[in-house]
Amino acid sequence: MQQPNSSNSSIIAPVSTENLIASSVLAVCFILGVPGNIAVMVRLSGWLKRGSFTPRLMLSLAISDLLTLISLPLWIWALLHGWVFGLVLCKLLSYMLYLSLYCSVLCVILMSMQRYIQVLHPEKWKKLGRKGEKILLSGMWMLSAVLSCYALVVRNESSDRERRLQCRLSYQNKVERVATLIWEIIILVASFTIVSYFYFHLHRGVNNSAFFSSNSLTKVVTRIVMCSFIIWIPVQISKIVIIFATVTGNDSLLRSAESGDNVTSALFFINSCVNPFLYAFSSRAGQQGTAGTDDP
Repeated sequence: MQQPNSSNSSIIAPVSTENLIASSVLAVCFILGVPGNIAVMVRLSGWLKRGSFTPRLMLSLAISDLLTLISLPLWIWALLHGWVFGLVLCKLLSYMLYLSLYCSVLCVILMSMQRYIQVLHPEKWKKLGRKGEKILLSGMWMLSAVLSCYALVVRNESSDRERRLQCRLSYQNKVERVATLIWEIIILVASFTIVSYFYFHLHRGVNNSAFFSSNSLTKVVTRIVMCSFIIWIPVQISKIVIIFATVTGNDSLLRSAESGDNVTSALFFINSCVNPFLYAFSSRAGQQGTAGTDDP
């Protein structure tokens, strides 16, 4: 009986600056990212007939990015007016969001590994076969589904400082909060380390090989890694500050860190917005830079 009154009061309550910034970033990501990923999916549909693995990875990446971005209008509305869509949809959309985000991360890892092996050790990749490639793709989605399960537990409806009902992370205690944030940091740091490792050795192998006369592919790879690194730095710094404030009991620092986290978390969606342009160009560079050895 009290929820409608809470919703009505949230509509007329002033919107915080961090929510305005976050909603603006999300709106830009939705406007640019959704048509960009759809265009990539249409482009890749013509390449799937060739049976190449790289286009299938790119398609999985485009699908995961599209799933990340497609629900943004609801999150934008929630930032500005509060969450009015119910607990079930809160948990469902949160799970889908985490699923697509983890899938995007794992897809980038698999793509870096595949490109390294296929370009520098093509005979090893051929031994994998079509069946092995299907197992890798299905395993990537299943692992993403498992890693995302905790979103169903930690995501709940709760009121923010403006007394708006929001669908957000809700922890039982400090230990659960710190453990969850540390887990997310470990996953992302490990992912970036693996991607950097394969791209570094690919870059070195291409430069040391006389067969690869063009370095256009390695330039694109460097851009991809650097773009992800730049986008993820603020997110990780925000998580580290929240962990420090939680452990030390610094409520003032925690409030500031939580406000900043609303903005830095929105930056994550920029990666899903930029990916279709980077990987579309990467595919074109791969055709020119690998002289027919790599997939389209």
